[in-house]
Amino acid sequence: MQFVEAFEHLGYKVGAPRQDWSADKDGGVCISLWRKEMGTREGLLWMNTHVHADPIENWGNKPGNIKRIRHLRRALKEFGGRVDVVIVSGKPGVSYGTAQPWVAEDGRADTRWQVTEFDDETGHFEVVLIKEDHAAVDRAAALKSS
Repeated sequence: MQFVEAFEHLGYKVGAPRQDWSADKDGGVCISLWRKEMGTREGLLWMNTHVHADPIENWGNKPGNIKRIRHLRRALKEFGGRVDVVIVSGKPGVSYGTAQPWVAEDGRADTRWQVTEFDDETGHFEVVLIKEDHAAVDRAAALKSS
């Protein structure tokens, strides 16, 4: 799948495909992550720009980072840090390669992406894949209704 098509699959429109790294819509924010810049922690994917990304001098002043800062601010303020994700297979600064929207179904069921760290001046951030605990949610709902 191509970069823009992956965002569209999740319901987002990319304004400037050659420079945007994120998009937003009424109900959410979507960011792109480079597959080569991801790691695993406790068996789940995560990405921290301090650890995994190229030096900030390579991307800090680019339009994609400036827009992503705005989008991450919104994700934290309006959606509790929850974001949609498109995983890109290419090489940063060279080519997007292929892109895959993260859809929480099949083996990915009960997962979501969460922003856990964010510096809104530089754009450094961390995002982690979280496995939803529906049993805990159900218990909380049961307690509220009783």
